[in-house]
Amino acid sequence: MTPGRCLDAADGLLRSGPSGVWWPKVCACLTRLALELAIEQYWLTTSPQVAACTEQRTRMLRRRSGQDLARRAAFAWGALSTATHHHCYDTAPTAGELRRLHTEVGTLVKHLSNTDRRGN
Repeated sequence: MTPGRCLDAADGLLRSGPSGVWWPKVCACLTRLALELAIEQYWLTTSPQVAACTEQRTRMLRRRSGQDLARRAAFAWGALSTATHHHCYDTAPTAGELRRLHTEVGTLVKHLSNTDRRGN
């Protein structure tokens, strides 16, 4: 599985529109997985010792890639994580909210991919 394939699958859900109760959670899971895979690939390329850690890899982006990228990745991951959990008192994220997060994760995936190719 690649970040691009996850984003494509989530995009398909967003384009087809609401179908059933679980589609927002599935879309959020696929989008979050794309971000997680991109972060893992970034660390595998730039610092394999960090890739071996399963926690706090997003926070460690701050030192390597800058405050803005780390802040944006942490926000997207947190929002998507909240969207994937079932809470009887919360409503599911809207298609617009999911599209915005999908677009943000797509941008982050491209940035992380470009950064690891440059070796930064």
